[in-house]
Amino acid sequence: MMRFQKTTEYAIRVMVHLAENMDQRLSARILSDKLDIPYKYLGRLMSKLAHAGLVDVEKGTAGGYRIIHDLDSIYLYQIADLVEGLEDYERCILGFQECSDENSCSLHDHWVKPRKIVKNMLYQTTLLDLQKKSQDQP
Repeated sequence: MMRFQKTTEYAIRVMVHLAENMDQRLSARILSDKLDIPYKYLGRLMSKLAHAGLVDVEKGTAGGYRIIHDLDSIYLYQIADLVEGLEDYERCILGFQECSDENSCSLHDHWVKPRKIVKNMLYQTTLLDLQKKSQDQP
């Protein structure tokens, strides 16, 4: 079953939580506790998100992280590409080096549509979409 790597799951969860709290900066400790992400792991992830310009960090007691772009300008593919890369979405599902429409493995034709659906979801879904969805949930 295809799913995001753990780091991508964490990155999306962090970004959605920050999107839900746009009016404040959240510390790594608060994010770690609230989202149940190991603190040291989160620190490395947040550094990566900050270095890529997706979040801003302010040091000090009143510091923390916040999203610095409009939520409708940050797409899931940007987050996934940053933390795990998008190469897995192009590879053969069975791991063969030579697998294409012309030289396909036994699952190739079955995988083309689901792969396209996943890629479309990554390229069309914004943080604003996810923030709205999370606000609709009880």
